[in-house]
Amino acid sequence: MTDLLRSAQSGDPQASSRLFELVYADMKRMAHSRLYRSGGLDDLDTTSLVHESFLKLSGEGRLKASDRPAFFGYVARVMRSVVIDHVRERQARKRGSGDLLVTLTTGIEAEAIDDRRLMAMGAALDVLQRLSPQFHELVELRYFAGLSIREVAEARGTSTRTVEREWEKARAFLLHLMEEA
Repeated sequence: MTDLLRSAQSGDPQASSRLFELVYADMKRMAHSRLYRSGGLDDLDTTSLVHESFLKLSGEGRLKASDRPAFFGYVARVMRSVVIDHVRERQARKRGSGDLLVTLTTGIEAEAIDDRRLMAMGAALDVLQRLSPQFHELVELRYFAGLSIREVAEARGTSTRTVEREWEKARAFLLHLMEEA
């Protein structure tokens, strides 16, 4: 996968095609997980989210990832962007009717958020990226890419306990930023 990423980054369209064939099932799993947690996005299905994300990824010209965890973190950001754009479009059409349920958790805390809080989460993630890129990356890998604590620890070359501590801090910081928004 790393070789395909390098080739795709250098502009090889065949490498990009092979890469997306290779990760399509993983992207579909990520999209399904996102949509299952959101509960209220019945007008956006798994395949549509994957395809919209692929179009956005390929439309940006160059992939911004050097390895598997970085790639899936990047895919997670793109999926988040697609979901938030979808919610914005839906809000523009309906002006606030209906609530979208999204859990800000990977099984640790069961807090559901509606459309307004989802938008606040998007804004909070932007702030978090500026204040702590490390926490931002962790939230994206855990929440959006669906990686486990162990998978994040392996990707970062740290202990699971370190990732657990950082995850608690990042989640608390993000929730604080969301409350401010």
